[in-house]
Amino acid sequence: MTERPLVSIVTPSLNQGKFIADAIRSILAQNYPNIELIVVDGGSTDDTISILKSFGEQLRWISEKDEGQAQAVNKGWRMARGEILGWLNADDLLAPDAVTRAVDALESERDLAGVYGDCVYVDEAGNTLGNYPVEEFDYEKLVLLAEDFIPQPGTFLRRESVERVGMLDESLHFVMDYDLWLRLGTRARLKYLRGEMSRARLHGGAKTLSSAPRFGEELASVFQRLVASPDFPLTLSPKTNAILGNAFIHAASYCFWGGETRRARHYLARAWKQTPFPQIRSFWRLGLFSLGGRLGWRLAERLHGNPFRLERGLLK
Repeated sequence: MTERPLVSIVTPSLNQGKFIADAIRSILAQNYPNIELIVVDGGSTDDTISILKSFGEQLRWISEKDEGQAQAVNKGWRMARGEILGWLNADDLLAPDAVTRAVDALESERDLAGVYGDCVYVDEAGNTLGNYPVEEFDYEKLVLLAEDFIPQPGTFLRRESVERVGMLDESLHFVMDYDLWLRLGTRARLKYLRGEMSRARLHGGAKTLSSAPRFGEELASVFQRLVASPDFPLTLSPKTNAILGNAFIHAASYCFWGGETRRARHYLARAWKQTPFPQIRSFWRLGLFSLGGRLGWRLAERLHGNPFRLERGLLK
């Protein structure tokens, strides 16, 4: 019987001793026979190292300072030997059959760059909070919406596809996964596998509302680079203004709800420049409230609630 492809899963970690053992067990418990697990720790000062040592030779690990999650994942992927790559954060979990389902799909459709499945949000204790808004893969929609409907924890990618587009951008700290999907999609398609593949944990140590403006700035920069890339599909070129306009509105939204109303107005102005009189309701609502500065922000929270607070799971 031919040995099944080696799947390498990298877990970036920094002071996640409270959760990392559960993440590791969810990988080791997979019903797939050929998995390599690599933990890339950023120099944890909690009990992470002792936990890693307790798993013995079931995993490989290193612990040294790094420049963030993207660099840690890239470091692990370069150490990896597998032809299929995964990435599971130290506070997330894989469904027991996630790897088997991913490999089956990738082996049956050789033109795929990767696959992804459903993801469930859970709290610190593992209680279900809701579902990640996953959709069928449609590259044009992934670009035009400026919204990431591909959950990172349960995504598995062909190594050759990742290396072809240059792995994760290490200058990014919030949208590095979305940026990778956008770049991969210019070369090949991904596929949505229905059914739970992962669980993403929301907790006090995750990225919070204060990070929203940086998230928005990264999103804007990613789209500016995407439309200028020689790999950007010619079929989408006529829609460049609409694509950038929508991305800038999303960036404005992150900035506004993160409390930076002046920065929000900056991105709204850029959106207007791309598409004057945009037919997007949120543009006008954001513009109105952002003119009120901090008072406008407080009023918007009172009237609409803040959609980017931690409990909604949008900034993990």
